[in-house]
Amino acid sequence: MHITEVKIRNFKGYETLDLKLNSGMNILVGDNEAKKSTILEAINLALSGIIDGKYLSSENLNDFLFNNKSILEFTEAISKGQRPDTPPQIIIELHFSEDTHSDFEGTENILGIKAKGLYYRIGLRQEYEEAYQKLGADCLGSLPLELYTIELKRFSGSEQARALLPIKNSLIDTSSNFQNASDLTISRILKEKLNEEEKIKAGQYYRNFKESYKNHQIHQELGQHVDHPNATVSIDPSSKNSWDSHLSIYIKEIPFSYIGKGLQTILKTKVSLSSKKTTGASVVLIEEPENHLSHGTLNELVNLISNQCTGKQIIITSHSSFVANKLDLSNLIFLNDGIPYYFSDLKKETKDFFKKLPGYDTLRLLLCKSGILVEGDADELIAQRAFLDNNGTLPINKGIDIISVNNSYRRFLDIAMPLEKKTSVMLDMDNRYVNLSDLKEELKEYDFLDAFFEENSRYTGSIPDYNKNTLEPLLLAYNSRELLNTIFNKKYATDDELLVYMNGNKTKCALDIFESSTKITYPKYILDAIAFVSPITKTDSNEQ
Repeated sequence: MHITEVKIRNFKGYETLDLKLNSGMNILVGDNEAKKSTILEAINLALSGIIDGKYLSSENLNDFLFNNKSILEFTEAISKGQRPDTPPQIIIELHFSEDTHSDFEGTENILGIKAKGLYYRIGLRQEYEEAYQKLGADCLGSLPLELYTIELKRFSGSEQARALLPIKNSLIDTSSNFQNASDLTISRILKEKLNEEEKIKAGQYYRNFKESYKNHQIHQELGQHVDHPNATVSIDPSSKNSWDSHLSIYIKEIPFSYIGKGLQTILKTKVSLSSKKTTGASVVLIEEPENHLSHGTLNELVNLISNQCTGKQIIITSHSSFVANKLDLSNLIFLNDGIPYYFSDLKKETKDFFKKLPGYDTLRLLLCKSGILVEGDADELIAQRAFLDNNGTLPINKGIDIISVNNSYRRFLDIAMPLEKKTSVMLDMDNRYVNLSDLKEELKEYDFLDAFFEENSRYTGSIPDYNKNTLEPLLLAYNSRELLNTIFNKKYATDDELLVYMNGNKTKCALDIFESSTKITYPKYILDAIAFVSPITKTDSNEQ
């Protein structure tokens, strides 16, 4: 039994969301405003009734739970004397798999179709419908939350007791405030790891410590400052705080709250994953596990998640390409303007490639408006400068990302395919194709892109190995030796000598061109690749 689909209506940033889920791993990615965390909040709220660490009841509802657009539409209608039949409501629907008990089957859902699942609703209480209609407009400047109720029902229409839910969930949020992380970690260790003998022994030691502190001379001395002849200062015996509330974790004699955030994250996540709540849960929600972690530690954590959550449905939010690559890109769900894009049909060779080489920044191509794929660092620097010279700004300022992918451009195009992300592929000729049309024919399945390289050889030097349409010979063909010598601070007497230097120092020469105050002429294929994703225009020269 697992969640097959989540439907959200009017909850926080979502006016509408319909999200399908895999039975195993689900990786939600998107920009900072993609509302990934809201999805985890919605699922957690429906299954546990908890939001922001507190149980949500009719008494502590607030307007901020509702989608702002629905509130504005409601208040505007009221101001115009057009009272809606019902005020805005929040609905979170969880659709369950076919192996779910038939008690959950019915048509009480958003689409009114026969399905298995439950819904969580925050809305007008049925018995208050008449009271709502009688409220004056002056009382409806905001939502009438005092008339609202919270319902958890099956699609069959019957109420669902949360304690009897067949699906249990655990929320692990490593991005939350770490102020009480030590207390929470210790609390879980003490409740779930210590046996009764250890708990009794710890309690006895604590009481002995309190007694010895209470009998110390310091209490008589402190009592002298109280205006009473028999006064002393001691520990309050009526304090409700037990021995376990006074403990803190120390790492190499450093308190938990003072150790690095990365170590706090890994410890907190390890304890959470091994807790009874998580081991007994069938759905595990994890908020950005990469926070504060180094590459090596993140690898350890990803392996830990994979090993300890076997057989569970996992929903992770992340900005990390490493996390996405390691946990299988076919589990990726990309959120763009509230619309989910799925990668379940990703080619096996592509997902295997990135899983074995997780260092590739695959998410860059998903998060940009459009992209230019180049083969190496030198190509990336030259393309960046060409864009700057012809558009007056760097490409990233227009949402365009130039990404060095070596010869793996087909793998990245597979990732861009579900979104049909407008993409240029900028290649060196390297005698791999007879002409450009051959390359375009080979890439015809990717109808959202165009490919570019220089077809006609321009280099006229005497070195056979350089008579190819690669970047360095083309830069020399389009620009004079004198100009490039000036930029590189060299004095080569022949084109061949200069080309040998350029080919042996590809990245340095590209960086010199990128940083130079002197502009060069760029090969046509570079300008064509730029123009495909962003029309070149000198009118943007003042944009910085």
